[in-house]
Amino acid sequence: MRRHQFLCSITICFLLLLTAAGCGGGPNPLDYSEAKVHGTVTYNGKPLKTGMIRFIPAGKVTHGQVAGKPIFAKIEDGKYSIVPAKEKGKGATVGTNLVQITSMRGTGRMLTTSSESGKEKEEEQIQFIPAKYNTLSSKNPEMTVDIKEGDNKFDFDLKK
Repeated sequence: MRRHQFLCSITICFLLLLTAAGCGGGPNPLDYSEAKVHGTVTYNGKPLKTGMIRFIPAGKVTHGQVAGKPIFAKIEDGKYSIVPAKEKGKGATVGTNLVQITSMRGTGRMLTTSSESGKEKEEEQIQFIPAKYNTLSSKNPEMTVDIKEGDNKFDFDLKK
């Protein structure tokens, strides 16, 4: 009886291992290259004080996937930079990318919020960059870039 239980336990463990080995979570990620991207962002002719810029790969769909991954950088005093590192996922994906630029500013209106330490007042923040610069669309050519291998410079002059 004990031998039978032992063999059943071994068989179940073996089957579980085989099943787990076959569950890779879908197809393998597509291979892609990364590059350096930097530049300036102005709003109404002046450097954008703070904000975020995001590059989203928009290449060919293969097996339900697009090669690469989105990457973002902080905009400070109108400048941004994305530099690939040795590990994947730190640079901008080579190929066609959609670009999204956002920036928040205070309205002067104070809001009361609740937190663990009680009620606090903070200034209301709004997105003030027009939607055409932060709404993803492959039909907006000024917010689509083609990133090449190596060093890429893209400047964005945003208008009201």
